[in-house]
Amino acid sequence: MIQVAPRRGLRLLVIATVAVLALSACSGGSATPTPTATSSATAGSQATDTSQPNPTEQASSSGPSLDNAGTALNNLTSYKFTMTVVGGDLVDTLSTLPDAPTSGVFKVKGTYIFQPAEAADITVEGTFHEISVGGSDYKDAGLTGSFTEDDTGATILVDQLSPTSVYTSFDFSGDFTTVGVETKDGVQATHFQAGDSALAEFAAVSGVPAGAWTADVWLANDGGYPVAISIVGTTSNTDKTVVYQRTFDLSDVNATTNTVTAPTNITGA
Repeated sequence: MIQVAPRRGLRLLVIATVAVLALSACSGGSATPTPTATSSATAGSQATDTSQPNPTEQASSSGPSLDNAGTALNNLTSYKFTMTVVGGDLVDTLSTLPDAPTSGVFKVKGTYIFQPAEAADITVEGTFHEISVGGSDYKDAGLTGSFTEDDTGATILVDQLSPTSVYTSFDFSGDFTTVGVETKDGVQATHFQAGDSALAEFAAVSGVPAGAWTADVWLANDGGYPVAISIVGTTSNTDKTVVYQRTFDLSDVNATTNTVTAPTNITGA
């Protein structure tokens, strides 16, 4: 069985040769999802020196910490998730799949289980469905409803679409401030928002020609894992076209009802 996620080897679904996910080059998608964040900065703008202690360090002594949230996410037993991916090398690769959306907006959903046995069930809307369970991997290219057993390595389980991989690919140690405690996805969470210097760094590192950026993170007060993140780069025109996006929301965290089962409609079985 192919390896899955970083903590216990669980690596999640996408094709071989997917580039390492980071703040990478834009794919030029024309999607127009609405960013949820309220703070923004112009790409390439100068960092703002607030002459204040690092807000991430402040939060770590009194509540969940952005620096520790990746580890907390790794320590979960299971969860369901939804994700939106726009721009970057990952979208360049996903766009080569059969029936990939021409909009460049990829909607992902699925379930990851880490204990008592590793398993994953991931669907990229309109594109493919893959299941890894019981030591075997199954793929449904084109969402036909019929799976083939994947033992060739042509389609592998990697971590580029996992919330853990997405979260840990960003640097949250910089200019973030605490907005307050909110209910997010049904969980009491502390809301963090990026300041101008952090947003300018996101824009510079990504190489995406976005005019403005927003970045928000919600960490569960109980457990410290990221309940949700929203990192969005838009054009500076009036349409605010989204050219880069990594957002996810977790649900059913550690729920005993989270299950992954092998498909029954397997071609050639």
